[in-house]
Amino acid sequence: MFDDLLELRLQLNINNQDYKIPGANIKSFDIAIYPYGYSASLSFWVSAEVSADEMFPNFIKPGQIKVSLEMEARIKPKDAKPEPLRLQGIVTGKAVIKELTIETTKIKGNPVLYRLYKVDFKDAASVLWTRHFPFALVVDAGVKDLIDAAKVSGVDLKYDWKILEDKYPINTLSCGTMDNSVSFYDFIIWYTSYYNGAFIYDTKKNQYTMAAQKLRDGSPVSISGLEIADYSIEFPEAGLSNIRAYNVVAEGFAKREGKQENALHGIWRDMLVREPIAADFDKLFDLTESKNKDKDHIIYLQHKRFPLITFRPDIFLEMEGGLWSDKIFLKGKKYRLCDIFIKGNAVDAGPDADHNMAYTTYHVKMTSRLELKDDPVPNLPSFKSPVYPVAVEGLIVSDQGKNEEETYHIYQNDQTKLDYLKVKLPAFENKIVTVPFEPMFDTGHFYFTPYKNEKALIELYFHDARIARFLDWRPEARLPMDTQGNHILMGKGKDSKTSVDHVYTDDKPKFSITRKSKKDTEIIQLAEGTIILQTKEEN
Repeated sequence: MFDDLLELRLQLNINNQDYKIPGANIKSFDIAIYPYGYSASLSFWVSAEVSADEMFPNFIKPGQIKVSLEMEARIKPKDAKPEPLRLQGIVTGKAVIKELTIETTKIKGNPVLYRLYKVDFKDAASVLWTRHFPFALVVDAGVKDLIDAAKVSGVDLKYDWKILEDKYPINTLSCGTMDNSVSFYDFIIWYTSYYNGAFIYDTKKNQYTMAAQKLRDGSPVSISGLEIADYSIEFPEAGLSNIRAYNVVAEGFAKREGKQENALHGIWRDMLVREPIAADFDKLFDLTESKNKDKDHIIYLQHKRFPLITFRPDIFLEMEGGLWSDKIFLKGKKYRLCDIFIKGNAVDAGPDADHNMAYTTYHVKMTSRLELKDDPVPNLPSFKSPVYPVAVEGLIVSDQGKNEEETYHIYQNDQTKLDYLKVKLPAFENKIVTVPFEPMFDTGHFYFTPYKNEKALIELYFHDARIARFLDWRPEARLPMDTQGNHILMGKGKDSKTSVDHVYTDDKPKFSITRKSKKDTEIIQLAEGTIILQTKEEN
């Protein structure tokens, strides 16, 4: 804990109206800043002694409130030009926690002399995206296109990650279920974590970046030992298991084992996958192995004054100058600033103390967390994994034959040589998705392919889809219930078909095979005491 003279600048935007609060009117603040965002709360007085509190009528209305806060040390060396700590965000909670009046005196107009306000606020993405639960589907595109299709205004997001532009036949953003919803923010962080990337928030620019790795550019800045009251070093537990992956396909089975430096012999984290393409299995294993890294040591600094250098996440520091000893563990190492925790209360919290001044003295507690500059382990918030599959209805596509014919069409991937079907999704602008062409529910004895415009339940996954089941019968396939019959209908349509049915007539079984090609008809029929073989041309 230390006392420091701090200059704060606060601005609230309510219903497109700006309200500036002088720094010394802020009486408390509690801020936690991370590489991916921040949360903060503060309280401040607004006076109505001289003029009306114009903010109050707008403040109590529902609606979005935007916040801009800057903080810096009031007293700095002449040659020091640190950038102020800057936060921009959206209010998540608000309150009027005190109103001061003079009951014994009759005052014309507003009887309230002071109001003590409190606001809680966060960075824009953690506010807007955690309340955003979209479904999105893009085909023959990249994940960047999927994100762009679902993101909302108010969050500045840029990309520095090549895999976001890799094209896939299907890209599905799941919104979860009614009782297990998953936000857009969850999806972004899940994707970043799964593919071992970085989600970076720049407090200066109020901008986010999805990147392949943490920021690497920049020279370390010296932080004086005179600014640090104490420090501690934390050594996280080392991972003890190795990755062992199995590609559990019947043909082309493969097994790969990781080589984690600190793993104990015989301790495994097994992973069973089914990837028909060997290269996809290798790619998945390499990704999983790249994430199986141990985090190096962490430094916690206890500050004894507000930093006299630019101080925000992702700047690089080294312990030089002041009273740092050459013998300590930290000496000679380069660190990345990750987290900042700063809590302060005005020495005089009264409504008229330093009223409307730009600065005042605070009791401050400030801690920061540092990691080695080259530590590869991502810094990400907690998240919920997306819920897959997403079930939607679709219609089978076939380019064979005439529009009215119930044909089938098997397509083949030029690169993988795997067969697939196409399915149209009427609920989503008739987008076409691909599904594997497999026997599905039948054994290999039966070769019955889905026909054109057959209705099917489709399960959408992140980058692929499958047919879950079929939802209707083919025209003319259903039989009247009183026949208690079974029916197999084959062919292109009513004028080109072969029908095999077994029905009951007068409670006796009858088996028929009927072939029809326009007017030409052939029938084989087995009934009680009769066998009929017939060929005819209908009028």
